[in-house]
Amino acid sequence: MSRIRSRDVLILTGERKGEEGVCLGEARQPGLWAISPDRSDEVLSLVFEKDFGLLVDLSANPELN
Repeated sequence: MSRIRSRDVLILTGERKGEEGVCLGEARQPGLWAISPDRSDEVLSLVFEKDFGLLVDLSANPELN
């Protein structure tokens, strides 16, 4: 699961629901990931696939996918 570190994410729950952010890596608590919303210095501890999901770029350039 460490491959999701530094990936763009979409926050699915809470006050930041609908915002994009970046995964900073695993949080200190088991099962949680550190997520930083794009428009904030805040760091959230969220559950992958419940509280946030990965953003996928489906552009014509396969290097971006």
